[in-house]
Amino acid sequence: MAAEDQTPSTKPRPDKAKKRKKPKRDKWGQPIAATAAEEPSVEPEQEHPPGEVEAAVQVEKAEEEVAAAAAEGYEPGKVVASGLPYTTTEADIRKLFEFYGPLQSVQLSRFPDSGNFRGLAFICFESEEDAIKSLELDGFKIGSRYMRVERCRVTATSNKKRKAEFQTDPKKSEGCLSAYVGNLSWNVTEKDLRGFFRSSKIASVRFAIDKRTGGSRGFCHIDFQDDESLEKAVGMNQSELQGRPVKVAYSVQ
Repeated sequence: MAAEDQTPSTKPRPDKAKKRKKPKRDKWGQPIAATAAEEPSVEPEQEHPPGEVEAAVQVEKAEEEVAAAAAEGYEPGKVVASGLPYTTTEADIRKLFEFYGPLQSVQLSRFPDSGNFRGLAFICFESEEDAIKSLELDGFKIGSRYMRVERCRVTATSNKKRKAEFQTDPKKSEGCLSAYVGNLSWNVTEKDLRGFFRSSKIASVRFAIDKRTGGSRGFCHIDFQDDESLEKAVGMNQSELQGRPVKVAYSVQ
C-alpha cells in the first residue's frame, strides 16, 4: 500500500485545536493541585420553619433575662408583695398579678402559730419581663392599705438546695428522741403536724423560720416523748401531707 494511502485525508486545523489550560501556580511558582484549586461545594443551609425560629428566639431571650436577673442579684421572674390586708386570699393575689402575665406559683407567708396570712406573698411569673411589668402595682391600694411590690432578691438559702433530703438517711444516735420533718407545704401548721403524727406522743414542734420573711422554710424538728413514738413517726417517711410526700428521718445531733 502506498504511503499516501496511510495518511489521514484531512489535517487538523490549527485554530480548531483544543487549547490546553495553563496550570495554576502559587506565589512561589509551584503548580497547585486541581483538587486543591477547586473550591469545595457548600450546600445551602436549610431554612427553618418560622415557628421554630421564633421559638428559638424566645428561648434565647428567656435565657438572657434569667442571666441578667441573676447577675443583678434577683431571683428570675419573682416578685414580693408586702403590706397586703390579712384578709387577702391567694385567688385575690392571682387575679391581680395575672393581668401582667401567666404565673408559675403564688406562695403566701403565714404566721407559724396560727397559720393565718401575714400580708406577705411571693409571686413567680413564667417570664422575667412580665415580673418587671408587675412592679407597676407598687403603691396599689387594696382595702385601706397600700401594697408594696418589689423584685425578690437572691438569698443564701435560695442559692443552696435545702438539706431536706439526705442521700442516705442518718443513723439513729444514742438517746435520740427527735425527728427531722421536711418537704412541708408552706402553710403547714403545728396543729397539722400533730394530727399527722397522731399515733405518736409529741413533746414539741420547732419550725425552721426564714429570718427575712418570718415564714416557714419548709421543714421542722419534732421532739417526741418516748422512743416508741419516734419509731412510729420515722415509719411514716414519704407519707403524704397536703399533697406532698413528707420526709421523716432521725435528727442529726
